[in-house]
Amino acid sequence: MEIKLKEIAEIQFGYYGKPSENGTLAYLQAKHFNEFGQFTEEIDAFLVDDDKTKTQLLQNDDILFVAKGFRFFAALYKKEIGNAVASSIFYILRVDQTRVIPEYLVSVLNLPKNKAYFQQSASGSSIPSIRKSELEDFTFNLLSIEEQRKVVALQELYFKDIKITETLIDEKKKLFQSTILKIIN
Repeated sequence: MEIKLKEIAEIQFGYYGKPSENGTLAYLQAKHFNEFGQFTEEIDAFLVDDDKTKTQLLQNDDILFVAKGFRFFAALYKKEIGNAVASSIFYILRVDQTRVIPEYLVSVLNLPKNKAYFQQSASGSSIPSIRKSELEDFTFNLLSIEEQRKVVALQELYFKDIKITETLIDEKKKLFQSTILKIIN
């Protein structure tokens, strides 16, 4: 069933703040996620925990969608990251979880054809950005919850496979380097 994003999600802007050396709240930015929208666990920006920032705290399963710059992608916030606030480079999507699994929507938003759509929709003379109305009107195929679960399971297997492949490449590099060192020494 074709559906518009605004029919299943509330969309709000991220928070514009100035990172502080005394901050304790993680201030998530695009650089904290890899090309697959996965959290890299390398937080280096923090905000002061005050009344203003407390109202901006992310909730578990919020979807962060980068809507400014040259790298559009979606990422899923999980509470395991710790208390965090999304920067203004993001739109925050809170979905109706009775209709859509957040991980499924992240998969849909990160499809190459949809990233290309957002690239074409972006406006701005120096830094491309997507208007909220364009994101709200984004149309996609909403599968049944059962089918969404299958897509999510397939995505999880894909990410595990990539991680195993990266580990294998790292081990091959180490083996190659140690072999070369043995030969030269």
